[in-house]
This record gives sequence, structure tokens and C-alpha cells, in this order.
Amino acid sequence: MPNAFRFPLQLRFSDIDSYAHVNNVAFLSYLETARVRLHESPSGISTNDGGQPSVRELAGAENFTLVGRQEIEYLAPLLFRPEPVYVSVWVAGIGRSSFELGYVVSEEDESKTFAVGATTMVLVNRDSGRSVALPGQYRAALERRRGPEVPFRRRASQCVGKETT
Repeated sequence: MPNAFRFPLQLRFSDIDSYAHVNNVAFLSYLETARVRLHESPSGISTNDGGQPSVRELAGAENFTLVGRQEIEYLAPLLFRPEPVYVSVWVAGIGRSSFELGYVVSEEDESKTFAVGATTMVLVNRDSGRSVALPGQYRAALERRRGPEVPFRRRASQCVGKETT
């Protein structure tokens, strides 16, 4: 994925369920880890003193992000193994006060994809609890990680009210 932040993630034995594969809930933890790592990464925006704040710092100390929505599509079972999986995270869309992150959990060489996902994040003021517009530099840092829509095979809206065969 272009502009994606990609990193290895070590599986934990506690991620495994009674079916001997990574439990669906553990995948949501992997997406959370990806969100945190992306927000802690260098923003690519230089300050007047030559520093480079993290993406999170550009949101402003008075703001924080909340998960508004999550969607995940499981594509292949992931069995416990000593080698890590690789998680890619990128910005799939940007609105006034929210943005969507896209994810792929795959093999290192991307030959097999275990899951794809999306999270809508909302920027909220700590004091009021209300959503706020994304600050300009924060928006710019998110734009630097902009990529395509999440490659879901089937969106939830496609199967509502339809029979499956």
C-alpha cells in the first residue's frame, strides 16, 4: 500500500483460541497497535526549531481521538507461529473532524493476507467531549499517509437485505 506505515507484529500465545488460530478479537488489538504506532511515528512536518513532532502531537494536547466505527474482514486463518505477521496502516479518508484508517494484516512478503480492516477515528476536545475540526498540521500529517480505500471483498452494505446462495 502506498504511504502505509508497515511493521512486524509478534503473535502471542494468548491470541490463540480453542480452534487453534488467532481469535477475531485479537485482530482488533492488532489494529489498535497499528493506530498507536502510526500516531507515535514522526509526522514529517518540521517545527520552527527543526524538530519533528509525532502525528499525535499535531492533534493538540487539548484533543484526543476516539474510535467511531470499526470494520474487519477475515480472509484466512492465522495459526500461531514464531515469525511475526506484518501490519500495514494508512489513511483511507479524511473528513472535517474524522478520518478513516485502513489496515492489512499479512505475511512479510504479502503473499497471504489474513485480514483487512478500517477504523473511523474522531477528533474530540477533552473538555467539551465534542468533535472538533482537524487542525491544519494534523490534517497535513494524515495526508502524508494517504492511500487507497480499504480493499474489502464485500462491504456490509452489499449484503444487507440480500439472500446468500
